[in-house]
Amino acid sequence: MQASKEHVHHPHATLRCLRLELPAFKAPRHRHHHLELTWVERGEGLRQVGDHTAPFEAGDLVLLGPDLPHTWLTHPGWRGKALATVVQFDPALFERPALPELAALQPLVHRAQRGLQVRPGSACHALVTQALTHVRSGAPLDQLAGLIHLLARLNEAPAADLQPLSTASLATPASSAHSPPRRIDKVVDWLHAHLAEPLRAEDAARIAHISPAAFSRFFKRELGKTFTDYLNDARCSAAAMALRQTTQPVARIAQDCGFATASHFNVQFKRRYGVGARGYREREK
Repeated sequence: MQASKEHVHHPHATLRCLRLELPAFKAPRHRHHHLELTWVERGEGLRQVGDHTAPFEAGDLVLLGPDLPHTWLTHPGWRGKALATVVQFDPALFERPALPELAALQPLVHRAQRGLQVRPGSACHALVTQALTHVRSGAPLDQLAGLIHLLARLNEAPAADLQPLSTASLATPASSAHSPPRRIDKVVDWLHAHLAEPLRAEDAARIAHISPAAFSRFFKRELGKTFTDYLNDARCSAAAMALRQTTQPVARIAQDCGFATASHFNVQFKRRYGVGARGYREREK
């Protein structure tokens, strides 16, 4: 699976609004030049944004900046259709001299370079999802007005209601729709496809076509964290999803997510979620 460059093309409209009803979300990790607001109305699984991986469920609402790698992957045990509303729009909208008022939204665009999750249950979440229901069903001018309205609400939201996701933007503005996948994208896709297996930095270096000696610096520069930290983040996220969606024993989940020992899994999981695996399962029931 390679992180591809998606070409978003709608020359006769400022935005594109999609209602996606699918058996599962399973698009490969990809990026595009447009900003994107994604609202998951039905479905659950793992969300990848930049260097961040976490479980998602219905209600997930995320604003993505330009060229930020992302995907939503439905949990294999999910039954029923997955449903999402997706709005994509060009960042140049906020730089047009004829619309100087929109420049006030540029700080939001900048923050979205890391991806922003709108806190479920917040007033901002309720306002934005309500506005999205009107955007997806409106005429073109109504859609544009609705988009500006909901972005204004996001721009005014308390900082606690907008959670940054990726520790780095990972944006590549100069890349084209036909650019080959970056080396870091190949490494990340390989890592997520083989989480349950023993993974070594030396093997990742070969995927990236970099010497083992240079790989650690390369990985830290690209993702803002070490290979080991990223790998443990991804494995703990997969374990969190399994704890929420299955009744499998904790030891089995730890093994299936690539942890060699239960003790190592418990240490890493508690470090990230503030509670042990059993406590997390009880809390998320």
